[in-house]
Amino acid sequence: MSYSSQTKEELCRFEPASVCCLLSELSGMVSAAGSVILRAGGGRRLSIETENADVARRAARLLQEVFDVQAELVTLRQARLGGRSIYRVVIEGGEAAFVLEGCGIDLAQRRGVPRDVTVRKCCRMAFLRGVFLACGSVTDPQKEYHLEFVLGDEGFAQALQRLIARFSLNAHMGKRRQMTLLYLKGQSEITDMLSILGAQAARFAMEDAFIRKGLRNNANRAVNCDSANVQRAVTAAARQTQAIERLLSARGEQSLPPPLLQTARLRLGHPEMSLEELGRLCDPPVGKSGVNHRLRRLEQMAAELEEAPG
Repeated sequence: MSYSSQTKEELCRFEPASVCCLLSELSGMVSAAGSVILRAGGGRRLSIETENADVARRAARLLQEVFDVQAELVTLRQARLGGRSIYRVVIEGGEAAFVLEGCGIDLAQRRGVPRDVTVRKCCRMAFLRGVFLACGSVTDPQKEYHLEFVLGDEGFAQALQRLIARFSLNAHMGKRRQMTLLYLKGQSEITDMLSILGAQAARFAMEDAFIRKGLRNNANRAVNCDSANVQRAVTAAARQTQAIERLLSARGEQSLPPPLLQTARLRLGHPEMSLEELGRLCDPPVGKSGVNHRLRRLEQMAAELEEAPG
């Protein structure tokens, strides 16, 4: 099961503290995924479509608990979606009009966020939960941080954007084919949104993934840094060895003072050792800076030898 499906499954088990929040959540579902068909004789047919069976059962349950309406749950298999099922929650006639009115949705006006069911903060949170269940998704935090609402009505998307802004979150708007997208980027804003929706387990999973990813990145940086240091040390040792060999070949060991000769012999004998390790082999022992100074002096003498006339 995907991370997004797990999040919706968790939200479908969420139990609001009051009936008003049940109504607001249902209003969010109807606003985002509901469609109304006018039947002959002026009747109405309200349907809520979703690809998630848990969400469909949640919508049917909310209709029963809030409005005492028994909805029909229809399962459709779509060949164009690779055989995946579409779940449709349907109510007819006067019950459809009753639900629409109760949810604060007026079809005669441009669709927006119903004010009557989003007065209280808890109800605004519930409305967003309903919208997310109906048309939202969130990407696995192991891959990236992205939460989005896919909406068919741009006016509703704009109203929803303003509602999200009331929680100090910045939702961006975009287009995908004929649909309007409202999306959040960044771990911090998405975990805040998950908390608002009531998906605490999903929030903790995202925070855990964020921490693990940070630790992994830090470890990778440390490994890369160590690898780079090793490579630099190997390159420097090879350069020093070549310089010492040229110097000894041209002038012999007798040309070097005892400290430089000792260091030259140690470098030739132990090309894999670090400066600290070479320093500990010196008699008496020498610090890293002292060994580095001696090797630089040997390299300088080799360079002067090559620059000398003849």
